[in-house]
Formats: sequence, C-alpha cells, structure tokens
Amino acid sequence: MQVDRKQALEQARERMKDPENQKRVDAARQFEGVLVRQLMSVMRNSAKSGGMGASDGASGQYTQMFDDAMADSMTAGGGIGLARSFLEAMGGNADDLQVMAPSKGAGGAPSSGGGIADPSAARPAVTPPLPSVSGATARLASAAYGISAPEGGKQWSREGTLTERDLASTIETSTPGGVARFNVREAQGYRDAYKCNLFAFEAARRAGFEVPVVARPQGYGYPTTNTVTEDARDGAVRGGWAEVVPKERIGELKDKVARGEVALMLTGAGQDGKHGHMAVVERIHSIELDDQGEVKHIEFDGYEARANGAEHLTRRSWNLRGNGEDSRLARNGFGAIEILALKPAKDAQAPEIRLSEAVRPSREADR
Repeated sequence: MQVDRKQALEQARERMKDPENQKRVDAARQFEGVLVRQLMSVMRNSAKSGGMGASDGASGQYTQMFDDAMADSMTAGGGIGLARSFLEAMGGNADDLQVMAPSKGAGGAPSSGGGIADPSAARPAVTPPLPSVSGATARLASAAYGISAPEGGKQWSREGTLTERDLASTIETSTPGGVARFNVREAQGYRDAYKCNLFAFEAARRAGFEVPVVARPQGYGYPTTNTVTEDARDGAVRGGWAEVVPKERIGELKDKVARGEVALMLTGAGQDGKHGHMAVVERIHSIELDDQGEVKHIEFDGYEARANGAEHLTRRSWNLRGNGEDSRLARNGFGAIEILALKPAKDAQAPEIRLSEAVRPSREADR
C-alpha cells in the first residue's frame, strides 16, 4: 500500500503542473474554506455573549482573523471532506488536494515537483480570490467562483462554448422529439452569444436559490436579461423566484450583504436594441437613487460573464444612461437597473421555477 500511495502522490504532482488542474484544486480548497468560515460563524453567533460570540470592535476583528486562520489551517491540513467532493464533481482527482501547486522559479518557470500540503505552507495564489463573507452572500459568491475558476471562466465568454456540465440542471420537458433537458445542444453551446444571464442564474441555482426557467423547443432555458429587468420593473417577478428590492429598503442592503443575510443579483436593461446585463453581488460599496427613487448608480464587488469570460470584479459600477464615467470597471447606459434578492429553494433538488410551458426559440431568447 505504501508503494501505491507513493505512486499516487507522484501522479498528483504531475497533474498539478497543469495550470487548469491547479485552478480546479484551488477552487475546491477555497470553496471548503468559505463553508468552514460559515460554520464557525454560526457557532460563534450561537455562543454566549462575551465568550466565543464576542464580535464588537477590536474583539470582532481578532475573532475574524482567528476564524480565517483556523479555516486556512483546516483546509490545508485535509479539511472536512467537502473539498474532495467538490473537486471530484468538477472532474478532478481528490489526491491532488495533498499536493501544493508548483512554485515559480527564476523567470517564472515552475520548479520541479510539488510538495505535500502543509498547514504552515503559504496558500497558493487563487484568481479570483474568494472574499471573507458569510451566509447567503458566501453561498452565492462561492458558486459563482466555482463555475468560473476551473477553466478561467473562458467558457462563459461570447466566443466560449458551454456544455451540459456548465448548465447542469436536470429539469426535463416533453418535446415532439422526446424528453429533453437544458437545451445546451440545441443552442450549440451558446457560442457567439452573451452569457451573463446564463452565468448568473446557474450560479444561483447551484447555490440553492430559486431560478426561473422558460420552455424551449428542445428543453428549458433561462430568460433573457431584458426580459428579467422588464419583469422586475413591475415590482415583482413572475413566479416569485426573487424579491425586487423596494427603494425604501435599498439603504439596508450594504450591511445585510456584509452580514450574509441576503444574496443579491443585479439585472439591467439595455438601450437601443442592445442586450442588458446581469451580475452576482458579493459586496456593495454605494448605491445612488435618482429623483424618482430608481437606482441610477451602484458600485459593488462581484462576478459577471463578460465578452472575454467570467470575471471577479472589484469596484465595479453600473450606471443609468448619462450618469457614468468611462472606465474599464464601469458599465454605462442602462435603461433601468433592478436589484433582486434571491430566495432559498423550497426543494434543493428542484430549484427551477417554471414560468412558461410554451416553447420559444432558445438561440434568440436565451442570449
């Protein structure tokens, strides 16, 4: 058995020389780390005041640092098994969790081999990094990270091609050709199509929140950004899969997101026939309303599927038309911006809310 184990570790070291495999392993470690932090946060909040539950002022800062250090140590030292399951679900090998990514030598070339994971060793660099958030916020951010990091998010780019692994819902519908699932094949992987809506909804679905689906000729699909935004403009979305945050509660969102009490998704309507946009929120920096109480500016950290792939963005800003500045991190010219608070799925195995049984062409309607 010792020989077999040694061979398995050598094979793991070879696999860890592949940058894409490193990303999968890093994603698995980070995902488990966030869940461990959540577990410790729940334990702390349920403890008696003044003990483990102390969270005010400097004490709160030190306990957060303690939680982070404990989570890092636990995941580096083998974790609680969640990283193994997550890595295997992404098609990876759980043995790779015992090997650190090869370090960079002179000139940026990988050094030989790769050491056994050590709790005291520096954690491998991960892009994008997972924030130290908790609760519902962490679940959504972790899911967004999980579907973007393994392949660098390139499959979500406009030229990228999605597979049934990326849109992994098992919802089915009867069609003239038989029973079909999510219509990735009919849509030809959504190549040359904008995928921000697909990315945002799939992250929400995997995080255990309700998501809307509409019928297509060969299966079900997510609704478009403009469709969702126009629906939300009425103050409530069809099917009740999310809550449109009313203007009188927008001031509460920054703190609620920071505490992990709410998972937010942004949806914006395009102008002059252009596509709208969607994003997953992990932190809010500021929100401004116009004279009518509508969102005219929001600055946040989060995830988006953009032209070049899914990205983790900090200090990203969305603006109504005529309200923004030119910047790589600014999205200007929206006709409307709506903030949606996601709802936990009543049935984790079936989070999809069917909005329509009537089929519509997916290549046109899902972009």
